[in-house]
Amino acid sequence: MLKNLEEVINDNLKDDAHKNALDFIAHLRRCEDFSISMDENDDGRWWIRCKDNLVCEIQIEASGDYSDNWQVWFYGDYIGGHDSPVGESIKKIAWANITFCRDCGAGCAPGKRKTVFGKDIDNICQSTLGFSNPDPDKLDCMKKIVDTIKND
Repeated sequence: MLKNLEEVINDNLKDDAHKNALDFIAHLRRCEDFSISMDENDDGRWWIRCKDNLVCEIQIEASGDYSDNWQVWFYGDYIGGHDSPVGESIKKIAWANITFCRDCGAGCAPGKRKTVFGKDIDNICQSTLGFSNPDPDKLDCMKKIVDTIKND
C-alpha cells in the first residue's frame, strides 16, 4: 500500500525531527500550485514541485526504527530575489547551507554559478541548498524559500 509523506514521517521520525518535518510538509500543503509526489523508485525520496517546476527533494531515512534523519535539497539557479522580503539571518542560514559541487557523478561538475538571496556563488551542485535534520531556524529559512518561490 502506498503511504503518503506524513505517514512515512510518522513511521520513521520522532521528537523534534518528527515535529519539524510535519511542520514543513504542512507549510508546503498550504501553498497553492505545490505538489508532493513519491519518487517512482520508492526509495524514501519525495519531489516537491511548484507549477511543474522542481523546487526541492525530501528524503526520509525509512529504517522503521526511528532513525530521526531527514533531508531537504532545494534546486534552482536562482533562489530568493534581490528584493525578497527576508531578513539577514535567513540569508545567512541559506548561504551556510549551500551545496557545493563535489564531482559526485550527478552531472553538474564542476558546479554552476547560482544566485541565492542576491549573492552570486560559484561551484554550486545541482541541488543548490541542503538541509539535514533542520532545527527551527533552518525550518524557518526553508519556509521563507518556499514562500519566495510561490510568489515568483
